[in-house]
Amino acid sequence: MAVIDDRYCRVMAGQQLVAIVTGAGRRAGIGRAIARRLAADGFAVVVHERSSSSLTAAEIADGWRGAASVVDEITAAGGTAVSMAGDVLDRATAQSMVDAASDLGQLSVLVNNHGNAGEANAHAVHTAPDDVFDSAIAGNLTSLHRIASAVVPALIESQASSKAIINTSSVAGHRALARYGGYCAAKAAVERMTEQQAIELARYGIRVNCVAPGVVPTDMIDGTFGRAASATGKSFDEVAEMVRRSIPLRRFAEPDDIANAVGFLVGPLSTYITGQILSVDGGTALV
Repeated sequence: MAVIDDRYCRVMAGQQLVAIVTGAGRRAGIGRAIARRLAADGFAVVVHERSSSSLTAAEIADGWRGAASVVDEITAAGGTAVSMAGDVLDRATAQSMVDAASDLGQLSVLVNNHGNAGEANAHAVHTAPDDVFDSAIAGNLTSLHRIASAVVPALIESQASSKAIINTSSVAGHRALARYGGYCAAKAAVERMTEQQAIELARYGIRVNCVAPGVVPTDMIDGTFGRAASATGKSFDEVAEMVRRSIPLRRFAEPDDIANAVGFLVGPLSTYITGQILSVDGGTALV
């Protein structure tokens, strides 16, 4: 059987398909890897970030400019991309994403990559401050509703030859972790929302799936490890090594591992797959 070249199919169809990737402005982030992967697959990409003001001191010192730097990488490689900033809880941000996508071609893919750690490894459910708990629910779950209010109608109307939504859960979405405050509950709800959307949107040819990453060395996981170190009296490196050894494959995920899963789920080899949660965790959920 011949391998399907997705970029070739899009060119032959005479369409420029567009992908929106939220939370894609961090240098070490999963979103950056997803945006680059989808651009390499032939999508024009709307690279979203909440605000470039959230960059770390190290990123700024190295000249990293958030989503603008991701766009530079994509265009340097011959792709097409634009950057935009906005709060994912603001419906105006979602509409801006749609407007940016329509300027590039036919909206085809939404990747809800953004997330909020909610001070994981710091609070039990009953001790989590209201603002921390509410922030975890809002940043991980409510935001998907806000974005869907604008993006789903646009996907329904799009003339794209394929349409897909990818939500992002976590190993914490289907495995309870102590001291994770509202994070586990929020990510579990993302998985159920994925299944609900898959049922509701199938009639429009929109497939909805979810990726559930394990431990990826990003700024978010650095904060989680740091809080665990403070709570246990261990060093950061000791916590990281303990976690690494608990993973059956004995390594952390790379951002590209997650990006490759997304590329598969929005590509031509998964056109009969919807409503699924794909764990990309090195076997963590099995132990």
